[in-house]
Amino acid sequence: MKKVVLPIIVFISFCVVNIKAYKMDHSLIYNDLNTINFREKFKGEELMNIKKICSYDFCDYINTENITNSLDTFTKKYLDNIYDEDEKKMLFVKGIKITKVVFNN
Repeated sequence: MKKVVLPIIVFISFCVVNIKAYKMDHSLIYNDLNTINFREKFKGEELMNIKKICSYDFCDYINTENITNSLDTFTKKYLDNIYDEDEKKMLFVKGIKITKVVFNN
């Protein structure tokens, strides 16, 4: 009986680990990406696989069919969380730093 129990436990734990790994989002962390140069970095097939973009603690899902509107919406939502008007103007002109891009599985 003991010979059967150990392989069953190993098999179940292997399945659980694989299921968790399958559900994880694939993401990349960037240092030099912002809302202005985003379209230059991602072109074609990569762009269609993007699920959401993050700027530090703020994340938003994007619509890959119209990336311009998605980035404008992301910028508007991000700037709504900032109360300093001078900082809002600076971020609008320079672009908001995108720290993480999350891809579809």
